[in-house]
Amino acid sequence: MMSTHYDNHLLDQALPRLINREAELEELRALAGRNAPSLALLYGRRRVGKTFLLSHTWHDQRHFYFLAADSPAQANRAELVRELSRWTEDELQVEDFPSWRAIFRFFVALADTPLVVVLDEVQYMLDGEDDLASNLVAIWDRELRDRPLTVVLCGSQVGVMEALRAGGSPLYGRFDWAARLGPFDYYRAREMAPALDLREAAVAYGIFGGTPSFLSVIGEARRLREPVIRNVLSPRGEVHLQLESLIEQEKGIRAPAEYRAVMGAVASGRTLHNEIAAAAGMQDRPQVVRRALGVLEDLGLVVRERNYGASERTPWRNRPSDNAVRFWYRFVHPHRSRLEVGGAELVWATSVAPQLDTYMGAVFEGICREAFRRHHDRWELAAPTLWSRWEGQDRNRRSIEIDVVAELDDGSLLTGEFKWSSKPVGYDLHHLLERNLDDLGHSGQGWARRALSGEGIHLYVSAAGFSDHFRRRAEEHGRIRLVALEDLY
Repeated sequence: MMSTHYDNHLLDQALPRLINREAELEELRALAGRNAPSLALLYGRRRVGKTFLLSHTWHDQRHFYFLAADSPAQANRAELVRELSRWTEDELQVEDFPSWRAIFRFFVALADTPLVVVLDEVQYMLDGEDDLASNLVAIWDRELRDRPLTVVLCGSQVGVMEALRAGGSPLYGRFDWAARLGPFDYYRAREMAPALDLREAAVAYGIFGGTPSFLSVIGEARRLREPVIRNVLSPRGEVHLQLESLIEQEKGIRAPAEYRAVMGAVASGRTLHNEIAAAAGMQDRPQVVRRALGVLEDLGLVVRERNYGASERTPWRNRPSDNAVRFWYRFVHPHRSRLEVGGAELVWATSVAPQLDTYMGAVFEGICREAFRRHHDRWELAAPTLWSRWEGQDRNRRSIEIDVVAELDDGSLLTGEFKWSSKPVGYDLHHLLERNLDDLGHSGQGWARRALSGEGIHLYVSAAGFSDHFRRRAEEHGRIRLVALEDLY
Protein backbone atom coordinates (compact mmCIF):
# COMPACT_ATOMS: atom_id res chain seq x y z
CA MET A 1 0.00 0.00 0.00
CA MET A 2 1.40 3.39 -0.94
CA SER A 3 2.39 5.57 2.01
CA THR A 4 1.22 9.19 2.32
CA HIS A 5 4.55 10.21 3.88
CA TYR A 6 6.16 12.99 1.88
CA ASP A 7 8.93 14.46 3.99
CA ASN A 8 11.90 15.75 1.99
CA HIS A 9 15.47 16.45 3.04
CA LEU A 10 14.73 20.19 3.10
CA LEU A 11 11.23 20.17 4.53
CA ASP A 12 11.93 20.77 8.22
CA GLN A 13 15.19 22.66 7.95
CA ALA A 14 15.50 26.35 8.74
CA LEU A 15 16.14 27.93 5.35
CA PRO A 16 18.49 30.87 4.79
CA ARG A 17 16.97 34.11 3.54
CA LEU A 18 16.06 34.23 -0.13
CA ILE A 19 17.44 37.25 -2.00
CA ASN A 20 16.07 38.71 -5.24
CA ARG A 21 14.02 35.71 -6.33
CA GLU A 22 10.71 36.74 -4.76
CA ALA A 23 8.88 37.14 -8.08
CA GLU A 24 9.92 33.69 -9.30
CA LEU A 25 9.01 32.16 -5.94
CA GLU A 26 5.51 33.65 -5.94
CA GLU A 27 4.88 32.65 -9.56
CA LEU A 28 5.99 29.06 -8.94
CA ARG A 29 3.90 28.77 -5.79
CA ALA A 30 0.89 30.14 -7.67
CA LEU A 31 1.49 27.60 -10.44
CA ALA A 32 1.33 24.68 -8.03
CA GLY A 33 -1.58 26.32 -6.20
CA ARG A 34 -3.83 25.99 -9.24
CA ASN A 35 -4.48 22.34 -8.32
CA ALA A 36 -4.27 21.47 -12.01
CA PRO A 37 -1.60 19.95 -14.26
CA SER A 38 1.31 22.39 -14.61
CA LEU A 39 4.65 22.13 -16.37
CA ALA A 40 7.53 24.49 -15.55
CA LEU A 41 11.07 25.02 -16.85
CA LEU A 42 13.81 26.66 -14.78
CA TYR A 43 17.36 26.94 -16.05
CA GLY A 44 20.54 28.96 -15.81
CA ARG A 45 24.26 28.63 -15.30
CA ARG A 46 25.61 26.62 -12.40
CA ARG A 47 25.73 28.27 -8.98
CA VAL A 48 23.18 31.01 -9.75
CA GLY A 49 20.76 29.69 -7.13
CA LYS A 50 18.25 27.50 -8.98
CA THR A 51 18.21 24.76 -6.35
CA PHE A 52 18.24 27.37 -3.58
CA LEU A 53 15.12 28.94 -5.08
CA LEU A 54 13.37 25.60 -5.45
CA SER A 55 14.20 24.64 -1.85
CA HIS A 56 12.35 27.77 -0.68
CA THR A 57 9.37 27.37 -2.99
CA TRP A 58 7.72 24.14 -1.84
CA HIS A 59 9.52 23.29 1.41
CA ASP A 60 6.18 23.31 3.23
CA GLN A 61 4.20 21.47 0.54
CA ARG A 62 4.07 17.92 -0.74
CA HIS A 63 6.93 17.63 -3.18
CA PHE A 64 9.51 15.20 -4.51
CA TYR A 65 12.96 16.44 -5.48
CA PHE A 66 15.51 14.48 -7.50
CA LEU A 67 18.99 15.66 -8.48
CA ALA A 68 20.40 13.81 -11.46
CA ALA A 69 24.08 12.92 -11.74
CA ASP A 70 26.38 13.16 -14.75
CA SER A 71 25.63 9.53 -15.59
CA PRO A 72 23.72 7.71 -18.34
CA ALA A 73 19.98 8.35 -18.36
CA GLN A 74 19.28 4.72 -17.46
CA ALA A 75 21.43 4.99 -14.32
CA ASN A 76 19.63 8.18 -13.32
CA ARG A 77 16.25 6.51 -13.83
CA ALA A 78 17.27 3.64 -11.56
CA GLU A 79 18.50 6.04 -8.87
CA LEU A 80 15.27 8.03 -9.13
CA VAL A 81 13.28 4.85 -8.41
CA ARG A 82 15.41 4.22 -5.33
CA GLU A 83 14.80 7.80 -4.16
CA LEU A 84 11.08 7.35 -4.77
CA SER A 85 11.12 4.20 -2.70
CA ARG A 86 12.65 6.06 0.23
CA TRP A 87 10.30 9.00 -0.22
CA THR A 88 7.10 6.92 -0.36
CA GLU A 89 8.40 4.35 2.17
CA ASP A 90 7.22 1.63 -0.22
CA GLU A 91 9.29 -1.23 -1.60
CA LEU A 92 9.70 -0.12 -5.20
CA GLN A 93 11.78 -2.25 -7.54
CA VAL A 94 13.88 -0.72 -10.32
CA GLU A 95 12.84 -3.44 -12.76
CA ASP A 96 9.21 -2.40 -12.37
CA PHE A 97 10.05 0.97 -13.95
CA PRO A 98 11.73 0.10 -17.28
CA SER A 99 11.03 3.48 -18.92
CA TRP A 100 10.44 7.15 -18.20
CA ARG A 101 6.82 6.61 -19.15
CA ALA A 102 6.45 4.21 -16.23
CA ILE A 103 8.03 6.80 -13.94
CA PHE A 104 5.66 9.57 -15.03
CA ARG A 105 2.67 7.22 -14.84
CA PHE A 106 3.64 6.57 -11.21
CA PHE A 107 3.79 10.31 -10.50
CA VAL A 108 0.27 10.67 -11.90
CA ALA A 109 -0.90 7.95 -9.52
CA LEU A 110 0.75 9.77 -6.62
CA ALA A 111 -1.05 13.02 -7.48
CA ASP A 112 -4.33 12.12 -5.81
CA THR A 113 -3.56 15.25 -3.77
CA PRO A 114 -1.43 18.19 -4.97
CA LEU A 115 2.12 17.07 -5.74
CA VAL A 116 5.17 18.93 -7.06
CA VAL A 117 7.89 16.90 -8.78
CA VAL A 118 11.24 18.62 -9.35
CA LEU A 119 13.75 16.98 -11.70
CA ASP A 120 17.00 18.89 -11.25
CA GLU A 121 19.92 18.78 -13.71
CA VAL A 122 17.45 17.15 -16.09
CA GLN A 123 19.89 17.40 -18.99
CA TYR A 124 21.52 14.21 -17.65
CA MET A 125 18.22 12.35 -18.08
CA LEU A 126 17.73 13.25 -21.73
CA ASP A 127 20.23 10.89 -23.36
CA GLY A 128 19.44 7.51 -24.89
CA GLU A 129 16.58 5.97 -26.83
CA ASP A 130 14.12 6.23 -23.92
CA ASP A 131 13.41 9.92 -24.47
CA LEU A 132 12.24 11.66 -21.30
CA ALA A 133 10.56 14.56 -23.10
CA SER A 134 8.51 12.36 -25.46
CA ASN A 135 7.41 10.07 -22.63
CA LEU A 136 6.42 13.04 -20.47
CA VAL A 137 4.30 14.43 -23.31
CA ALA A 138 2.61 11.06 -23.86
CA ILE A 139 1.55 10.84 -20.21
CA TRP A 140 0.68 14.54 -20.07
CA ASP A 141 -1.66 14.33 -23.06
CA ARG A 142 -3.31 10.96 -22.45
CA GLU A 143 -3.31 10.10 -18.76
CA LEU A 144 -2.90 13.19 -16.59
CA ARG A 145 -6.40 14.61 -17.01
CA ASP A 146 -7.05 17.08 -14.18
CA ARG A 147 -4.66 15.63 -11.61
CA PRO A 148 -2.97 18.33 -9.46
CA LEU A 149 0.55 17.43 -10.59
CA THR A 150 3.21 20.10 -11.12
CA VAL A 151 6.38 18.94 -12.88
CA VAL A 152 9.42 21.24 -12.82
CA LEU A 153 12.32 20.55 -15.17
CA CYS A 154 15.46 22.31 -13.96
CA GLY A 155 18.94 22.33 -15.46
CA SER A 156 22.20 24.16 -15.90
CA GLN A 157 22.97 23.28 -19.52
CA VAL A 158 21.48 26.45 -20.98
CA GLY A 159 21.49 25.36 -24.60
CA VAL A 160 19.94 21.97 -23.81
CA MET A 161 17.25 23.52 -21.63
CA GLU A 162 16.35 26.18 -24.16
CA ALA A 163 16.02 23.45 -26.79
CA LEU A 164 13.28 21.85 -24.67
CA ARG A 165 11.01 24.83 -25.26
CA ALA A 166 12.04 25.49 -28.86
CA GLY A 167 10.15 24.45 -31.98
CA GLY A 168 10.82 20.81 -32.81
CA SER A 169 10.90 19.71 -29.17
CA PRO A 170 8.08 17.42 -28.00
CA LEU A 171 7.54 19.90 -25.17
CA TYR A 172 7.22 22.93 -27.45
CA GLY A 173 4.30 25.12 -26.38
CA ARG A 174 3.50 23.02 -23.33
CA PHE A 175 5.25 24.91 -20.55
CA ASP A 176 2.96 26.90 -18.27
CA TRP A 177 5.97 28.78 -16.85
CA ALA A 178 9.60 29.13 -17.93
CA ALA A 179 12.48 31.29 -16.73
CA ARG A 180 16.22 31.61 -17.13
CA LEU A 181 17.70 32.50 -13.77
CA GLY A 182 20.62 34.90 -14.04
CA PRO A 183 23.27 36.16 -11.62
CA PHE A 184 22.51 39.06 -9.29
CA ASP A 185 23.12 42.60 -10.43
CA TYR A 186 25.39 44.89 -8.39
CA TYR A 187 22.48 46.04 -6.18
CA ARG A 188 21.37 42.59 -5.09
CA ALA A 189 24.98 41.43 -4.79
CA ARG A 190 25.47 43.92 -1.98
CA GLU A 191 22.74 42.17 0.02
CA MET A 192 25.02 39.13 0.14
CA ALA A 193 27.74 41.18 1.85
CA PRO A 194 25.92 43.71 4.06
CA ALA A 195 28.93 44.55 6.26
CA LEU A 196 30.91 46.11 3.39
CA ASP A 197 30.80 49.85 2.77
CA LEU A 198 29.57 50.97 -0.65
CA ARG A 199 32.96 51.18 -2.32
CA GLU A 200 33.99 47.76 -1.03
CA ALA A 201 30.59 46.39 -2.09
CA ALA A 202 31.20 47.58 -5.65
CA VAL A 203 34.67 45.99 -5.62
CA ALA A 204 33.14 42.76 -4.27
CA TYR A 205 30.85 42.70 -7.30
CA GLY A 206 33.87 43.31 -9.51
CA ILE A 207 35.66 40.29 -8.01
CA PHE A 208 32.89 37.79 -7.27
CA GLY A 209 30.36 38.87 -9.89
CA GLY A 210 26.70 38.17 -9.29
CA THR A 211 26.91 34.43 -8.59
CA PRO A 212 25.22 33.96 -5.20
CA SER A 213 27.38 31.03 -4.06
CA PHE A 214 30.55 33.03 -4.80
CA LEU A 215 29.29 36.08 -2.92
CA SER A 216 28.25 33.97 0.05
CA VAL A 217 31.90 33.37 1.03
CA ILE A 218 32.24 37.05 2.01
CA GLY A 219 29.89 36.55 4.94
CA GLU A 220 30.12 39.30 7.55
CA ALA A 221 33.60 40.45 6.50
CA ARG A 222 34.13 44.22 6.50
CA ARG A 223 37.11 44.10 4.17
CA LEU A 224 37.68 41.98 1.06
CA ARG A 225 41.33 41.08 1.52
CA GLU A 226 40.83 37.90 3.52
CA PRO A 227 37.80 36.51 1.64
CA VAL A 228 39.57 37.03 -1.70
CA ILE A 229 42.86 35.50 -0.58
CA ARG A 230 41.17 32.54 1.08
CA ASN A 231 38.48 31.77 -1.51
CA VAL A 232 39.63 33.12 -4.88
CA LEU A 233 43.42 33.27 -4.91
CA SER A 234 44.13 30.16 -2.84
CA PRO A 235 44.14 27.01 -5.03
CA ARG A 236 42.09 25.32 -2.31
CA GLY A 237 39.51 28.09 -2.19
CA GLU A 238 35.87 27.37 -2.94
CA VAL A 239 35.52 30.01 -5.65
CA HIS A 240 38.96 29.20 -7.09
CA LEU A 241 38.01 25.57 -7.61
CA GLN A 242 34.75 26.49 -9.31
CA LEU A 243 36.29 29.03 -11.68
CA GLU A 244 39.22 26.76 -12.46
CA SER A 245 36.89 24.14 -13.94
CA LEU A 246 34.19 26.47 -15.23
CA ILE A 247 34.62 25.54 -18.89
CA GLU A 248 34.98 21.82 -18.19
CA GLN A 249 31.68 21.85 -16.28
CA GLU A 250 29.79 22.66 -19.46
CA LYS A 251 28.57 19.54 -21.21
CA GLY A 252 29.34 19.36 -24.91
CA ILE A 253 32.59 21.39 -24.87
CA ARG A 254 35.11 18.92 -26.26
CA ALA A 255 38.19 21.13 -26.41
CA PRO A 256 38.06 23.20 -23.19
CA ALA A 257 41.62 24.48 -23.67
CA GLU A 258 40.50 26.35 -26.79
CA TYR A 259 37.59 27.94 -24.97
CA ARG A 260 39.82 28.94 -22.06
CA ALA A 261 42.25 30.55 -24.50
CA VAL A 262 39.46 32.53 -26.17
CA MET A 263 37.95 33.55 -22.83
CA GLY A 264 41.38 34.63 -21.59
CA ALA A 265 41.93 36.77 -24.69
CA VAL A 266 38.60 38.54 -24.21
CA ALA A 267 39.23 39.06 -20.48
CA SER A 268 42.64 40.55 -21.24
CA GLY A 269 41.03 43.33 -23.29
CA ARG A 270 41.01 41.95 -26.83
CA THR A 271 37.66 42.76 -28.34
CA LEU A 272 37.75 42.17 -32.11
CA HIS A 273 37.72 38.69 -33.62
CA ASN A 274 41.19 38.93 -35.18
CA GLU A 275 42.70 40.28 -31.96
CA ILE A 276 41.13 37.46 -29.96
CA ALA A 277 42.32 34.81 -32.39
CA ALA A 278 45.88 36.17 -32.30
CA ALA A 279 45.99 36.39 -28.49
CA ALA A 280 44.60 32.84 -28.23
CA GLY A 281 47.17 31.51 -30.73
CA MET A 282 44.41 30.46 -33.11
CA GLN A 283 44.88 32.77 -36.12
CA ASP A 284 44.61 29.78 -38.46
CA ARG A 285 41.32 28.62 -36.94
CA PRO A 286 38.93 31.58 -37.16
CA GLN A 287 35.87 29.31 -37.26
CA VAL A 288 36.86 27.71 -33.96
CA VAL A 289 37.23 31.15 -32.38
CA ARG A 290 33.86 32.23 -33.76
CA ARG A 291 32.18 29.08 -32.43
CA ALA A 292 33.82 29.47 -29.02
CA LEU A 293 32.66 33.09 -28.77
CA GLY A 294 29.12 32.01 -29.59
CA VAL A 295 29.12 29.35 -26.88
CA LEU A 296 30.65 31.71 -24.32
CA GLU A 297 27.98 34.27 -25.17
CA ASP A 298 25.23 31.68 -24.70
CA LEU A 299 26.72 30.84 -21.29
CA GLY A 300 26.59 34.49 -20.24
CA LEU A 301 30.38 34.82 -20.02
CA VAL A 302 30.87 37.08 -23.05
CA VAL A 303 28.72 39.87 -24.45
CA ARG A 304 29.12 41.43 -27.88
CA GLU A 305 28.35 45.00 -28.85
CA ARG A 306 28.88 47.57 -31.58
CA ASN A 307 29.50 51.29 -31.45
CA TYR A 308 26.39 53.41 -31.33
CA GLY A 309 25.22 54.12 -34.86
CA ALA A 310 27.45 51.46 -36.43
CA SER A 311 26.27 49.64 -39.54
CA GLU A 312 25.31 45.96 -39.58
CA ARG A 313 28.59 45.18 -41.31
CA THR A 314 30.67 46.66 -38.50
CA PRO A 315 32.55 43.93 -36.60
CA TRP A 316 31.30 43.05 -33.13
CA ARG A 317 33.37 43.85 -30.07
CA ASN A 318 33.45 41.14 -27.42
CA ARG A 319 33.73 41.86 -23.70
CA PRO A 320 33.49 39.80 -20.51
CA SER A 321 30.01 39.84 -19.01
CA ASP A 322 30.82 37.96 -15.80
CA ASN A 323 33.03 39.80 -13.33
CA ALA A 324 34.26 36.68 -11.53
CA VAL A 325 35.56 35.30 -14.82
CA ARG A 326 37.02 38.70 -15.70
CA PHE A 327 38.88 38.79 -12.36
CA TRP A 328 40.04 35.19 -12.70
CA TYR A 329 41.72 35.75 -16.05
CA ARG A 330 43.10 39.14 -15.05
CA PHE A 331 44.64 38.22 -11.68
CA VAL A 332 44.47 34.49 -10.96
CA HIS A 333 45.21 32.66 -14.20
CA PRO A 334 48.49 34.52 -14.92
CA HIS A 335 49.81 33.75 -11.41
CA ARG A 336 48.93 30.06 -11.14
CA SER A 337 52.49 28.95 -10.43
CA ARG A 338 52.98 31.41 -7.56
CA LEU A 339 49.58 30.58 -6.11
CA GLU A 340 50.27 26.84 -6.16
CA VAL A 341 53.29 27.29 -3.89
CA GLY A 342 51.42 29.34 -1.32
CA GLY A 343 51.79 32.83 -2.76
CA ALA A 344 48.18 33.99 -2.38
CA GLU A 345 48.99 36.81 0.04
CA LEU A 346 51.92 37.94 -2.11
CA VAL A 347 49.78 37.99 -5.26
CA TRP A 348 47.19 40.06 -3.43
CA ALA A 349 49.78 42.54 -2.16
CA THR A 350 51.83 42.93 -5.35
CA SER A 351 49.38 42.30 -8.20
CA VAL A 352 45.78 42.66 -7.07
CA ALA A 353 45.57 45.48 -4.52
CA PRO A 354 47.75 47.98 -6.48
CA GLN A 355 45.72 47.45 -9.68
CA LEU A 356 42.20 47.16 -8.33
CA ASP A 357 41.25 50.76 -9.12
CA THR A 358 42.39 50.35 -12.73
CA TYR A 359 40.58 47.04 -12.98
CA MET A 360 37.38 48.55 -11.60
CA GLY A 361 37.11 51.06 -14.44
CA ALA A 362 35.47 48.60 -16.85
CA VAL A 363 33.51 46.97 -14.03
CA PHE A 364 32.08 50.33 -12.99
CA GLU A 365 30.72 50.91 -16.49
CA GLY A 366 28.68 47.74 -16.10
CA ILE A 367 27.48 48.77 -12.66
CA CYS A 368 26.34 52.14 -14.00
CA ARG A 369 24.45 50.49 -16.85
CA GLU A 370 22.64 48.22 -14.38
CA ALA A 371 21.99 51.15 -12.05
CA PHE A 372 20.44 53.26 -14.79
CA ARG A 373 17.90 50.58 -15.60
CA ARG A 374 17.08 50.25 -11.90
CA HIS A 375 17.01 53.93 -10.87
CA HIS A 376 16.36 56.07 -13.95
CA ASP A 377 12.93 57.13 -12.66
CA ARG A 378 14.45 58.34 -9.41
CA TRP A 379 17.05 60.26 -11.41
CA GLU A 380 14.22 61.84 -13.44
CA LEU A 381 15.33 60.25 -16.69
CA ALA A 382 13.35 58.14 -19.17
CA ALA A 383 13.96 54.43 -19.63
CA PRO A 384 16.57 53.38 -22.20
CA THR A 385 15.44 51.80 -25.45
CA LEU A 386 19.02 51.29 -26.65
CA TRP A 387 22.19 51.33 -24.55
CA SER A 388 25.59 51.48 -26.22
CA ARG A 389 28.97 53.22 -26.11
CA TRP A 390 31.44 54.58 -28.66
CA GLU A 391 35.15 54.09 -29.15
CA GLY A 392 37.39 54.84 -32.07
CA GLN A 393 39.08 57.83 -33.70
CA ASP A 394 37.91 61.16 -35.05
CA ARG A 395 38.93 62.50 -38.45
CA ASN A 396 42.27 63.64 -37.01
CA ARG A 397 42.94 60.10 -35.69
CA ARG A 398 42.52 61.21 -32.10
CA SER A 399 41.32 58.30 -29.95
CA ILE A 400 37.95 58.89 -28.31
CA GLU A 401 35.89 56.79 -25.92
CA ILE A 402 32.44 57.70 -24.64
CA ASP A 403 31.16 55.42 -21.90
CA VAL A 404 27.49 55.67 -22.77
CA VAL A 405 25.45 56.63 -25.81
CA ALA A 406 21.84 55.67 -25.17
CA GLU A 407 18.47 56.39 -26.69
CA LEU A 408 15.74 57.09 -24.15
CA ASP A 409 12.08 56.45 -24.73
CA ASP A 410 11.21 60.15 -24.50
CA GLY A 411 13.25 60.76 -27.66
CA SER A 412 16.33 62.22 -25.98
CA LEU A 413 19.91 61.02 -26.48
CA LEU A 414 21.98 60.29 -23.38
CA THR A 415 25.77 60.57 -23.39
CA GLY A 416 28.12 60.53 -20.46
CA GLU A 417 31.10 59.25 -18.54
CA PHE A 418 31.54 56.87 -15.59
CA LYS A 419 34.55 57.38 -13.32
CA TRP A 420 35.80 54.96 -10.68
CA SER A 421 37.60 57.88 -9.10
CA SER A 422 39.25 58.35 -5.72
CA LYS A 423 38.81 62.14 -5.76
CA PRO A 424 35.77 64.26 -6.62
CA VAL A 425 35.40 64.84 -10.36
CA GLY A 426 35.55 68.38 -11.70
CA TYR A 427 33.76 70.27 -14.46
CA ASP A 428 36.63 69.54 -16.85
CA LEU A 429 35.01 66.15 -17.47
CA HIS A 430 32.04 67.86 -19.09
CA HIS A 431 34.32 70.05 -21.20
CA LEU A 432 36.09 66.91 -22.45
CA LEU A 433 32.82 65.22 -23.38
CA GLU A 434 31.67 68.33 -25.26
CA ARG A 435 34.97 68.45 -27.14
CA ASN A 436 34.74 64.75 -28.03
CA LEU A 437 31.19 65.12 -29.26
CA ASP A 438 32.07 68.20 -31.28
CA ASP A 439 35.03 66.46 -32.94
CA LEU A 440 32.93 63.39 -33.71
CA GLY A 441 30.19 65.59 -35.13
CA HIS A 442 32.69 67.16 -37.50
CA SER A 443 33.92 63.64 -38.38
CA GLY A 444 30.58 62.58 -39.79
CA GLN A 445 28.91 61.19 -36.66
CA GLY A 446 25.52 62.89 -36.85
CA TRP A 447 24.38 61.52 -33.51
CA ALA A 448 27.18 63.49 -31.80
CA ARG A 449 25.75 66.78 -33.08
CA ARG A 450 22.37 65.68 -31.81
CA ALA A 451 23.88 64.96 -28.39
CA LEU A 452 25.06 68.59 -28.18
CA SER A 453 21.64 69.92 -29.14
CA GLY A 454 18.54 70.38 -27.03
CA GLU A 455 17.82 66.65 -27.38
CA GLY A 456 20.98 65.71 -25.53
CA ILE A 457 21.26 64.82 -21.84
CA HIS A 458 24.61 64.22 -20.16
CA LEU A 459 25.06 61.73 -17.33
CA TYR A 460 28.14 61.60 -15.12
CA VAL A 461 28.67 58.98 -12.43
CA SER A 462 31.59 59.27 -10.04
CA ALA A 463 32.46 56.84 -7.25
CA ALA A 464 34.03 59.74 -5.30
CA GLY A 465 31.43 62.39 -6.03
CA PHE A 466 31.84 65.79 -7.69
CA SER A 467 33.38 69.14 -6.99
CA ASP A 468 31.10 71.93 -5.75
CA HIS A 469 31.85 73.85 -8.95
CA PHE A 470 30.68 70.95 -11.11
CA ARG A 471 27.46 70.66 -9.08
CA ARG A 472 26.73 74.39 -9.49
CA ARG A 473 27.37 74.31 -13.22
CA ALA A 474 25.21 71.19 -13.59
CA GLU A 475 22.28 72.98 -11.94
CA GLU A 476 22.74 75.97 -14.25
CA HIS A 477 23.01 73.77 -17.35
CA GLY A 478 19.73 71.93 -16.70
CA ARG A 479 20.53 68.88 -18.86
CA ILE A 480 23.38 67.45 -16.81
CA ARG A 481 22.76 64.69 -14.24
CA LEU A 482 25.38 63.98 -11.58
CA VAL A 483 25.21 60.62 -9.81
CA ALA A 484 27.43 59.63 -6.89
CA LEU A 485 28.14 56.15 -5.56
CA GLU A 486 25.50 56.39 -2.85
CA ASP A 487 22.91 57.21 -5.52
CA LEU A 488 23.54 53.80 -7.09
CA TYR A 489 22.43 52.06 -3.92
